[in-house]
Amino acid sequence: MTTYKETAMRYDAVMEQFKHAPTRLIPLGDIRTHDALQPRVARLIPFKDKGRAEESSEQHIVTFRYVLEATEDGQLDPIWLADIGSAEPVEAGLYLVDGHHRLKAYRQANRQQVPACVLALDWRTALVVSKLVNCTGRSLALHNEQRRDAAWQYLADLTHRGAIELPSVGESLRSVAARFGISKSTVSSMLTNMPHVIATEFHALAIDPGTGWPRWRHVREAKNPWQTSLPSSDQQQLDRDAERVARHIVKLVDGSSPAVRARALEMLANDEVSATDQLASVELLAPFSPARRPVPIGTPAVPAQPAHLDN
Repeated sequence: MTTYKETAMRYDAVMEQFKHAPTRLIPLGDIRTHDALQPRVARLIPFKDKGRAEESSEQHIVTFRYVLEATEDGQLDPIWLADIGSAEPVEAGLYLVDGHHRLKAYRQANRQQVPACVLALDWRTALVVSKLVNCTGRSLALHNEQRRDAAWQYLADLTHRGAIELPSVGESLRSVAARFGISKSTVSSMLTNMPHVIATEFHALAIDPGTGWPRWRHVREAKNPWQTSLPSSDQQQLDRDAERVARHIVKLVDGSSPAVRARALEMLANDEVSATDQLASVELLAPFSPARRPVPIGTPAVPAQPAHLDN
């Protein structure tokens, strides 16, 4: 059985191999992308930060595109591609592990080929390396929530989802924290929570599509809305609708102070509670209310002709 230390060392070795691999020109059409290999998950970013994160991401692509358009033969740093074989849970092919912004810039610049470093990897290794490489030395840093989730998924892989503890050699709280730019206390909290997580209690939007393990943000949230008894499709639609409304609210209150935002949301919440209480009161009193008799059409209480809406 592969030990924790051996697993961590294997990932480090793969990253070193990528750094020293020869550069090849790969046709754009041969490059596959997969959500599981993109650690910049927008859903993890708090709504108040989403707009700035999206703007920074777009500007990053524009900057790369300007470099490419400055000269016909200008190139960016090579992207990393995993050559995935046929015995994996995805179709065989070349999958992007690192360089999503660069790839988009090449497409916008109408380039036909992209310089890339290619390694033959299994799917599991490609998943972990995509998280590791995006947490170190990036000109566009991951959001803290994305860093924490990358660390959480990494620890789940190394500890077999909490089945084994951190050994006395190999990775430590300090080294994991340093890898992902998070605190030691966060790493410790993750290791404490790991054995108690039941992945099947979380619906699909709360799960990493590559690892099949719940996101750290959703695991740690109190009264977790991502753990639900609703049918999966209903809950996913509810969450999508709620996220859309939340984005609109954030745009409206983005320039206000935290105190004003908090008070505004409190007012909205109170209105919802009041409306719910009124509805509950009506339903409670319904059995005790006298039955309404139908009123014949044409009586003073009911006009014979419907009123015109444009009057």
